[in-house]
Amino acid sequence: MGGGAARQAGDVGAPLVSRLSPARRAALRLLVAAAERDAYVRELIDRTPVADALSARDRAFCRRLVLGVTASEGALDAVLDRYLDRPAKVSLRVRTALRLSAFELLYLGTVPEAAVSQGVELVRSQARGAAGLANAVLRRVAAGAEGFLAADDAAEADRALVSTARRAGLPLWLARAVAAAQGKDALSALAAGQLEPAPLALHALPGFEEQMGAADGPLPGCRLDFDVAALIDAGAFECARAVVTDAHAQLIATGAVRPGTCLEIGAGRGTKTYVMACQARRAGFARRVVALDLYAHKAAQNRARLEHAGLDGITTVVGDGRDLDRALAPLDEGGRRLFDTVFVDAPCSGTGTMRRHPEIPWRLDPASVAAGGALPGLQLALLTEAARRVERGGELWYATCSVLKSENDEVVARFLASPEGAGFCLEPPSRAAIFDEPLFFSAARHLAAYENGDGLMQTVPVLGGFDGHFCARLVRRAAT
Repeated sequence: MGGGAARQAGDVGAPLVSRLSPARRAALRLLVAAAERDAYVRELIDRTPVADALSARDRAFCRRLVLGVTASEGALDAVLDRYLDRPAKVSLRVRTALRLSAFELLYLGTVPEAAVSQGVELVRSQARGAAGLANAVLRRVAAGAEGFLAADDAAEADRALVSTARRAGLPLWLARAVAAAQGKDALSALAAGQLEPAPLALHALPGFEEQMGAADGPLPGCRLDFDVAALIDAGAFECARAVVTDAHAQLIATGAVRPGTCLEIGAGRGTKTYVMACQARRAGFARRVVALDLYAHKAAQNRARLEHAGLDGITTVVGDGRDLDRALAPLDEGGRRLFDTVFVDAPCSGTGTMRRHPEIPWRLDPASVAAGGALPGLQLALLTEAARRVERGGELWYATCSVLKSENDEVVARFLASPEGAGFCLEPPSRAAIFDEPLFFSAARHLAAYENGDGLMQTVPVLGGFDGHFCARLVRRAAT
């Protein structure tokens, strides 16, 4: 259905009928473009002019639609396919138009008549002959929405979990994995905020935060109440006077700051590098840092931002964290170099940041995050290799933005049970050296609130709260 007509409708920029709202029209164009280019929707929203002509209100609505449809794509397809005679025959463009209206009906509480009417116009803009079918399908979606969300069709034993997954727009396997890792209450809390915008936080360069008014974050340098547009206009981000980064990520980066030498593995574009350098300056710690990443363009971005900010004492290196002897060979002239702190910011599923990265839920491969899967295997390899670079009495930090035990607790347990981990012991992150400084007393209390009895720190995203992050602080015994 709609395949040939949709191709004839063709161009993403083709004009649509006047009855179609500008925000929905722009959302459809962005979603189709993202699918056809295999691009991330956030990048398209930020880098293409599709929404530039919209009012502030329409721009916000367009963004909500684009992010929400992407995050709940599989759930939307599940409800639509109930009422489509031949789901496989629906063209990408028509399906995308149907998803937009189904999202409004399931998750935004839009008046059904308005959502259906606009959905018909969206479909008509892509395949004129499919408008009648769209009207019939969307009316049935509207009538069956509450039953679908309540999982009336699921077995009674599974109904509560299926309903929670559907109301959050999550795959059932992922909802089950979160519940197994964090408990049903944590899953419910995550699900309640999954389709809502994540809060913003930034970290300010020392000396610049005073220009932003009174401190309002959980730690020095963190700001929660700020005007993004005003900071952009003032060049604050371009000149590296501040970076946007989750408040829980800032807590972890702060804890890893100690005097002496530091190796950061998986530095990426350097957000944590920046935070750690700022906090070291506030604490008066002398540090020399090697920031390593696998990708040259990310290392270059990290270096450029540090230079703009005037944060020195940091060397950026390109290399594979699984082979540090090769990656650090230019720095190992006098033998293998050891560090007082090694910080592993491991690649992970990103399940703690799904509100910011809406592609994650439906693109993530369950096998990749299962125990023994590709990601836990990579994480353990990075942690094991990093351990060889920790000085006696030094600290090894392991961090992810995942809420799954297979990537967090279980990786740490496997490491500690290995020969390479035998010389390390777990210590609470909130008792790290920087938290002995009066300026950071309050930050230690915030961090301690997320630690369990084993000294592992885990946050779970909730409605209005910050992202899901995990960290472990492993101290190498002086005698090993």
